Amino acid sequence: MPQGIEPDGEVQTIELVNDKTGEEESYLVHDVVEIEGETYYVLQAETDEERVLILRRDGEALVTLDEDEHDRVVEQLEALEDEDEELEEDGEAEGSD
Repeated sequence: MPQGIEPDGEVQTIELVNDKTGEEESYLVHDVVEIEGETYYVLQAETDEERVLILRRDGEALVTLDEDEHDRVVEQLEALEDEDEELEEDGEAEGSD
């Protein structure tokens, strides 16, 4: 089950305040992953599905990543996605006997 979906089937959302505008924005929790001992949230803006944020959990807050950390996390997320795709393909091949 994707991390952003609650057991009752509801999609989890997070409200964030835009630092530039001061306005509250709503984001869908697309995924929550642990990488190198840190917890990262992959969020998608409700109003613009092209807008995706990756934030790190720091205590009770979510913080913006610097460029190096962002690049490392994106690489790890892509590697995890590739592994998931390979597992799905293997499972389909085994099930087709």
